[in-house]
Amino acid sequence: MAALAPLRSLEEEVTCSICLDYLRDPVTIDCGHVFCRSCTTDIRPASGGRPVCPLCKKPFKKENIRPVWQLASLVENIERLKVDKGRQPGEAAWEQQDTRLCERHQEKLHYYCEDDGKLLCVMCRESREHRPHSAILVEKAAQPHREKILNHLSTLRRDRDKIQGFQAKGEADILVVLKKLQDQRQCIVAEFEQGHQFLREREQRLLDQLAKLEQELTEGREKYKTRGVGELARLALVISELEGQEKACVMSFSTCMVGLLAGSGTAQDLL
Repeated sequence: MAALAPLRSLEEEVTCSICLDYLRDPVTIDCGHVFCRSCTTDIRPASGGRPVCPLCKKPFKKENIRPVWQLASLVENIERLKVDKGRQPGEAAWEQQDTRLCERHQEKLHYYCEDDGKLLCVMCRESREHRPHSAILVEKAAQPHREKILNHLSTLRRDRDKIQGFQAKGEADILVVLKKLQDQRQCIVAEFEQGHQFLREREQRLLDQLAKLEQELTEGREKYKTRGVGELARLALVISELEGQEKACVMSFSTCMVGLLAGSGTAQDLL
């Protein structure tokens, strides 16, 4: 916390009293106070015809405004120091590689020379070579290109939204078709399941009927077999009785014949 106090003090020294932000392109007026160049252009002339300092209320001439490039460099260093305080390890080296600096003065390139088409630092801008030229802030020079980029971005975003809309609609249509196919599949499965159930029930009924006929035929076969066996036994008994009667009859007949023959011999003897 103690280390942050000097940094905050420096920040107060390089803060513009008009916009309350860091001094951007700092300039000094006749009274010695320093403001952003863009902020001095917003100071309107007083009733006497000359603009006055917002702090001390002394009039000054706009043609006497002079840049303070040392403060610009100090502001840049303070911003860099503040960023370094909250930067993660390794980010400083990356940012130094990504930031373009003036090859001659190793300062950040804040200006764009419209005459030479080059980027300038604060010291280059105040040099004898570029002082007569028209130099503007890089942000201002980049504004037209930024607007073109924003227009292109807007067009690309609209195209992206259209494509996303087409994709969403196509996805919704595909989901509808898939839902119909799934419903149709379920109907087909249900219909075939119903048909299979009917065929299974029909098969079971036919098998039950065949089993019943088979049982009836088996029972009839056993019944007729039993009756046939009984009938054969009865016939065998009858045959046996008839055979016995036949034998008895033959024997009776033989006996009778013998008797008759014997009687016949006695009669002859008697004659």
